[in-house]
Amino acid sequence: MRRFAEFRHKEAVFRVATSRLDAVRSEIRRIRKELEDYIRLYPEFRESMNPLDSLQGAPPESVKRMHNASILTGVGPMAAVAGTVAMLAAEAAGKAGCDDTIINNGGDLFLNIREEAVIGLYGGNHALTGKAAFLVLPETTPLAICSSSSRMGHSKSFGGCDLTTVISRDGALADAAATLAGNLSIDSYSAAEAAERIAAIEGIDGIIILVGTTVAQAGVLPPLIPAAEEKSVREGILYHPDYHSPV
Repeated sequence: MRRFAEFRHKEAVFRVATSRLDAVRSEIRRIRKELEDYIRLYPEFRESMNPLDSLQGAPPESVKRMHNASILTGVGPMAAVAGTVAMLAAEAAGKAGCDDTIINNGGDLFLNIREEAVIGLYGGNHALTGKAAFLVLPETTPLAICSSSSRMGHSKSFGGCDLTTVISRDGALADAAATLAGNLSIDSYSAAEAAERIAAIEGIDGIIILVGTTVAQAGVLPPLIPAAEEKSVREGILYHPDYHSPV
């Protein structure tokens, strides 16, 4: 059974399962500093709610990934920050020799695993909360599972959904797309349209949206299983307000 460590770095809360926690912590600190340094020089990168035409100066890898995700989705680059950090941290653990890592950065997850993982859905008061989970198989990873909500947490959202969760190999893209889906999903009709639109973005595998009493989904998702049947400790929560805070 995996053991999760929980730690905070400035505003962000992480839950991490890895044998190379040292590498993960070091990478998170490094990314945070490079982002702060870049934003200090170019504050529009943080402030813009739309894609920037181009990047100024000498952008680090994290900034480049966020910018690319922003262009593909049409949201501001900071919408991709948590998924980017989770992905880069997991990559650092892999380079340090760990082949089984789960990074949960406030509901934005990145997995690179050798054994299956069960990731529970948390959508506030939605009927699926606590009753459904994704079964993630090792052969489908590395994989990002990123979420957003209009009703929980600190992220700005213009929609009305309980939960949007996007699956992709790209953590930055999954995070930005989840934000876009949350902005677009106000009711069951708009959620269905949003799911189809997000699933059509190159690099997105699948999406599920919980809104009201309905579920909208499109693309290819990990198998959903009843959470009540999972006997081991729940390994991840897709979205929970206690863990959601911006980097």
